Amino acid sequence: MSVRPRPTARRAGDPPRPLATASLPLAVSLVAPDALERLARTRATADDLALLLHALHSRRLVLLKSLLTRLERDPRAVPASTRERFEAHWSLMERAEARHAPAVRDTLDYPSVGNWLARALAAPQGAPLAAELEHFGSVAAAAALRSGAAFTAELAAPAGTLALPGIGLLEAGAPVVRLTARARTARLTVPGAGRHPAHHGPVLLRGARRVTGAGTGWHGLRRLPGAAAVLDDLDPYRAPATGVGRTALPPSGRTAGAGRPWTRRWRAALGLLRATDPRRAAETTALLRCLVPVAGPADGGETEVSATARAAPGAILATLPRTAADLAEVLVHETQHTKLAVLHDLVPLHDAGPAAVHRVAWRPDPRPLAGVFQGTYAHLALAEFWDRAGRGTALPDAMREEARTRCDSYRRQVAEAVPILLESSELTPAGREFATGMERLLLSLGRTGRMAPGIAGASSCDDVQ
Repeated sequence: MSVRPRPTARRAGDPPRPLATASLPLAVSLVAPDALERLARTRATADDLALLLHALHSRRLVLLKSLLTRLERDPRAVPASTRERFEAHWSLMERAEARHAPAVRDTLDYPSVGNWLARALAAPQGAPLAAELEHFGSVAAAAALRSGAAFTAELAAPAGTLALPGIGLLEAGAPVVRLTARARTARLTVPGAGRHPAHHGPVLLRGARRVTGAGTGWHGLRRLPGAAAVLDDLDPYRAPATGVGRTALPPSGRTAGAGRPWTRRWRAALGLLRATDPRRAAETTALLRCLVPVAGPADGGETEVSATARAAPGAILATLPRTAADLAEVLVHETQHTKLAVLHDLVPLHDAGPAAVHRVAWRPDPRPLAGVFQGTYAHLALAEFWDRAGRGTALPDAMREEARTRCDSYRRQVAEAVPILLESSELTPAGREFATGMERLLLSLGRTGRMAPGIAGASSCDDVQ
């Protein structure tokens, strides 16, 4: 479910319709005890993943409604012209919803839309908020493009670029772009550029499952082989404004040939996952919407970093891992962060504050309880994954030995962290049940062993930002 129109038509000048969130099932009772147990053991069924995806969409709608409510409660928050454009774009979203609701859901749930909503909700009123609201036009246009609706919209292009979430980016060199969409194609033009602007500009092809394009200035997102996810090195909202990881690394921009190493590494990592643990591979491809390349540090320091943004579940932000096994680890690790972030919004697992007072094996700095929870869960999944890989027959002998070493290392790290959770008074009843389920999985993996020097200590995988 997403933006649902009321039965009666909205007249010009009427305020945007509120979101239909009342019937969205956000109740704690939706997460059955057996589902919570499965999630605690880091292995979700198809139904569990569907629940998490529904919860993610519900959360996205609540945030979008919060933005609408802010504008309704304070008419002076932005100039009247900005409000009028916002309402026009909201109307476009409604029309797209009426035509093909899954297209709207797919667009609203794209990770960069979550980052945009977080920035818009935090923006001070006036010019900062007005600037953020202009991007809603791009979100609405992307949804309408996917829905197949016919429309014409003039969209803001900050710094001369127009980003369509999940689709691509146009380098327009102008502050406004006109998007004219018909049955099977759409055209991007600059208003007033030439006597016949409709005959110039990139053309987008509206396929049944995706929108592609070609033409001067157009850059489409590249699909990762074997999955629906994309390599997003274009969207201006693809990463948090504060950067990625402890050193606040920026996302990488697109350069010639930069995508090929990612494609090769992705194909090999996904193949490793599917060979050793098909269920984890399916979980990854079900939840992952995009990989966001991150630039390495200029000083040549910490070179491998990965992270998940709380506002943007489904996106993995990472520097290029050295091997397929390393990328497989990143995929497993960060997918757990997405699962736990969404689950915690649905069923609070703790009410911990921000105080960083706990020591864990994978970080050199003290961590808040939320970070301990996230890190324990992600490293437990790694221990379980490598345990399966080490016991299976899909890998060569040398790789199985490495898998057993990695399992021992992560198992020991988790064994040191689980008591922190179980002894905490800040867990909710659901959180305590969840932590107990994690402990049961840990015990099933056997006794702790040695820590591999390359794995023990500081981890390149970050907590949820």
